[in-house]
Amino acid sequence: MKKVSCIVPCYNAGNYIDRCMGSLTEQSIGVDSLEIFLIDDKSEDDTAEKIASWEKRFPESVAYIPLERHVMQGAARNIAIGYASGEYILFLDADDWLLPMAIEHIYEKAVKNGAEITGYLSRNAAVYSKDDLKYETDVRNELLKVNDTGDLIKLMFTGRTMRGCWDKLYKRSFVADHGFRFAEGVFDEESLFTIPAFLSVRRYYLLNEELHRYFENHSSTVYSLARKMEHRDDNAKTWFALYGFLKKNGYLERDQVVPEALFIQNYFNRSFLINIPRGLRYDGDTIRNMQETVRTCFPGYEKNPVLMQMRSLEYTKRLMDIKVEGDDTSGFEEIVGEFAANVGNEL
Repeated sequence: MKKVSCIVPCYNAGNYIDRCMGSLTEQSIGVDSLEIFLIDDKSEDDTAEKIASWEKRFPESVAYIPLERHVMQGAARNIAIGYASGEYILFLDADDWLLPMAIEHIYEKAVKNGAEITGYLSRNAAVYSKDDLKYETDVRNELLKVNDTGDLIKLMFTGRTMRGCWDKLYKRSFVADHGFRFAEGVFDEESLFTIPAFLSVRRYYLLNEELHRYFENHSSTVYSLARKMEHRDDNAKTWFALYGFLKKNGYLERDQVVPEALFIQNYFNRSFLINIPRGLRYDGDTIRNMQETVRTCFPGYEKNPVLMQMRSLEYTKRLMDIKVEGDDTSGFEEIVGEFAANVGNEL
């Protein structure tokens, strides 16, 4: 069994995939310890040829998965999860990279601490440099044992976690046992995977080392799709699908406090806070439907003990209570503007 399965979805990544793959095949843990899945999501450039070249160079470690149609990152990752056989799973975007010692550090901490999820830190980078090897921080590593609601609140609401999947190592049996999968057909797909994982984890190790480099790529799929009207509701769709997953699998019966707070902050607040400042306007029907969804899913959200400690609750209630007549959304947008200026997204 390989130690780590690395899953890299690729779409028009010809300018970046060699850099990404160089960082994986030169890992100090040894490429023989890795299985690397490169999923070509029906690219329109030379991505497929470059992936095939890497598979030819490392046939025992690299698997090229060509897709017949463009399915976006969520579905591409889900396909690769079905093939993964490593002890752990790591996700990496094709335009990002890892420092040479990264996987070895993360893997050793995961094994030593029996962690189902091991988080690590990322640093934004505009330019790739082999001399960029600094990863130490002044923050101590920590093991969080999640036994009750208080522990879960500490994990989810104190800056120790992010919705993204690419700064964490997951034990593969943990993923398989719970059936975690990404949302498909949307660009904001990760929460359907990461949030149930956090709600299920019992041992989470946070490695406070900047081992990942996040490329500031303004031509990336995420950057471009986030500004298109047809993807305005992707975040809300993912979180509504997440609500269905949590309800179906008994999460809400066990403990509703944390899922409820996350849903309100993300499905409702975050949708408006990220989209309206980008100029993605909402029609009256969509706003009313989202208000009704909150009332139906979590009618008592105002008494949620986590939300009650947040400054955003005042604005959430105002956005929930305002009556949007027809398509006159000016009053609603005014509240969102105040919300963004005075509080912002508290997650």
